[in-house]
Amino acid sequence: MKKVFLSAAFIVSLMILTACSSAAVKLDEQGNGQSVELDTGQKLTVSLAGNPTTGYSWEVSEIDPAVVELVGEPDYKTDSKLIGSGGVYTFVFKGVAPGQSSIKLVYHRSWEEGVAPEEEYEILVNVN
Repeated sequence: MKKVFLSAAFIVSLMILTACSSAAVKLDEQGNGQSVELDTGQKLTVSLAGNPTTGYSWEVSEIDPAVVELVGEPDYKTDSKLIGSGGVYTFVFKGVAPGQSSIKLVYHRSWEEGVAPEEEYEILVNVN
């Protein structure tokens, strides 16, 4: 009986440690230019301030989908109920295969051609 209990306790402990190691990595504006380590299947969340009422939005401009993929569509939540107020764009990425990928996001007006983005955000992701 003691052996069964100890075995069960060991398995539960191992499961908890595994879950902790694959917790989502979260970045914001301060993460710009950083390198991030992910395990295959682990998620990365990037949250950036923006204001679509100005015509600007954040968009993925560079990614290697064989290494990292965008999960779903970016989410946008306003900071206020006031008309014209800004908010936060949230992108969720997932490591899909071992390798290295740059993720570049640009804050721009999608219809403006030949105009440099207002802002750029780039990180280097290493997937194990």
